[in-house]
Order: sequence, then C-alpha cells, then structure tokens
Amino acid sequence: METNTPSTTGLFELSIDSTAHGYLLDAARWAKFLAYVGFIFCICFMTIALFVGTLSETFTTLGSQSFSLLFKTLITFAYAGLALLNFFPCLYLYKFASKMQVALRDNNQEQLNRSFKNMRSFYRFVGMLMIICLCFFALSLLGIILQARLMHAGTGTGI
Repeated sequence: METNTPSTTGLFELSIDSTAHGYLLDAARWAKFLAYVGFIFCICFMTIALFVGTLSETFTTLGSQSFSLLFKTLITFAYAGLALLNFFPCLYLYKFASKMQVALRDNNQEQLNRSFKNMRSFYRFVGMLMIICLCFFALSLLGIILQARLMHAGTGTGI
C-alpha cells in the first residue's frame, strides 16, 4: 500500500529571475531604511523615558508630590515599553534586509532562507501585536457601550 505524501517538487523548481532579484533587492533597501528609522525612534523613546525625571519641576506644579512621582513613573514605563515594542520588529526587519542583500549579492541560499525567516518573524510579531491592539480596542468599545447604558439607566430614560 502506498502512502500519499504531498508533492513539494513545485516549490523546489522556483528560482529568482532578474525581475524578482530586483524586487527583492529594492525591498531589502527599503526594509533597511525603515529599520534604521525605527531604531532612531527607539532611541528617542528611551531618551524620553530616561530623562522624564529631570522634568520634575513641570510635574510638581501639576499637583501633589505623590501624583508627580506616579505620573513620571507611568510616563517612563510607557516610553520604555514603546521603545521595546518598536525594537524587535525593527531588528527583524534589519536582519531580513541585511541577509537578503548578502544572499542576492553572493547567490547564497542559506542567507536567503535566514532572510525569509526574519521576514516571517517580523510579520508574526506585528500580526500578534495587531491582534492584541484589536482586542484592547474591542474591550474599550465594549466598555464605552456599557458605560453609556449605565448612564442612561441611572437617569431613568433607558435605551
């Protein structure tokens, strides 16, 4: 009895012609540019996170000392979190671009595979982040709807 295995020979017959080579090289250049800009944003976010404490005079005029400390701490963690969230996709994008350029320059299959692995990691990270953001959006929307219902119920007008 024969076992049917899926045919994968079609994938191995693919090749990178001059048109695909040009597209991939152009995509790698743009990916590297976007990664550099992303790293610059990471540095800016971390700079803000580290130096928010030096702005204490501004925050102490907002209210009590404990409020000021809480506010500074929240801003510090928010900007550090933004820097961290931005760093990993930029790193994957940079690795994709660098390895793709080497693969195309040297005709190196191993570097091409590593490049595509980093591209997959980039899209996976961004996709999961998008799912999390959409969940927070949905929960916020649900909270707004529930709050509106409670406010109308409290006034006795109903919906």
